[in-house]
Amino acid sequence: MILNKKDITVIITSLLSIIVQPSFADGYRNPPEGAAAIGAFGGHRAFADDANATIHNSANLVDLDQPMLQINTTFGYGETEFHGAAGNDRTENPYFAIPGFSIAAPLKEGKYAIGFSTYVPYGRSVQWGSSSPFAQNYLPYEGSMTVMDFTPNVAVRLSDSVSIGIGADIYYGKVEQKQFLGPGMHSKLTGDGTAIGWDAAITWKMTEKQRLAATYRSPFVIKYKGDNVITGLGTSHVDAKIEYPTIVALAYGMEFTDTLRAEINAEWIEFSVYKNLTINDSILGPVSSAQKLKDTWTIGIGGEWDFAEHWTARSGFMYLQNPTPDETYGTLGPDEDQGVISFGLGYENENHTVDIGYAYGLFDGRSISGQEMPPAGNGANGHYDYNVHLLTLSYGYKF
Repeated sequence: MILNKKDITVIITSLLSIIVQPSFADGYRNPPEGAAAIGAFGGHRAFADDANATIHNSANLVDLDQPMLQINTTFGYGETEFHGAAGNDRTENPYFAIPGFSIAAPLKEGKYAIGFSTYVPYGRSVQWGSSSPFAQNYLPYEGSMTVMDFTPNVAVRLSDSVSIGIGADIYYGKVEQKQFLGPGMHSKLTGDGTAIGWDAAITWKMTEKQRLAATYRSPFVIKYKGDNVITGLGTSHVDAKIEYPTIVALAYGMEFTDTLRAEINAEWIEFSVYKNLTINDSILGPVSSAQKLKDTWTIGIGGEWDFAEHWTARSGFMYLQNPTPDETYGTLGPDEDQGVISFGLGYENENHTVDIGYAYGLFDGRSISGQEMPPAGNGANGHYDYNVHLLTLSYGYKF
């Protein structure tokens, strides 16, 4: 197979457009931060009561009774199996870890509060292997995407029943992808960039036992710049901008007793802002391609039970829509609608908190058909089955 310059231009465009395709069912978003949020997957906003509230609902920071430091790590297993005319395969290196850190402190007896978190709201990696059917058919076979968020927040108690929070989001993104373009011709693309956004939250204690919370996270655009190393052609400099979605959430929580509480969460995610991708290449020039992501909704319920002194049990369920239509589904984008069921356990004494949360994805599998092979299409025809497990550990210290 001999590729001319035009063919390579189209394939590289496809490569760059797929690089940020999602590898988890909630688009390319990562799961919620911290073991308490994972344990009660469908409800982690209205009663957010630790340092991770900086991420989930900053308005609740004023409810902290003392400064708190929190360290989180999510360990995951994510595997995709493929069955199609091109052959059968499964992803390699399915294990991953996602770190996070939060610190928060109340001020002036809870009138004000400040918080800071760093975590990874977007990303994942997929590796099919250099000898996979995808690689041998000149489709992208390995890619990763990571977006980190550094977010300082301030909260204010406006009254006994209403509090608000507002903060900045400073993002750093990095992408990488590998693909064969023809016999003896390999492409490795890397790029990174930064962006700034903002977030806000409000909590209303409707009654002594009921809460209503709303959160907002602004859209942002990362302008990626990097290099594409192509065997036989050399290295080109590329840049492209990618739009990330607005996220609006509403949560209602109820305390049934002093030890039992539950909440319902709903989110709207504006993935449709990512309509097109334009890549400027120092050798090949500017090229555009359609993305066509769809807006999505998530809805879930989560509960907590303080079943003994110092101990809390959690559980939750959430339904997640995926934003990727069949026509733009790519080899690095295993993604479908799914449910998530979760369980968690927490221990807390005067100064220390230890939490563990487990979540499992409920998938039906997804079949893709009608796609053309590159350079005209993504060539991802076949049936995909997914298997995802999450285990999160959090440790908190109250000063």
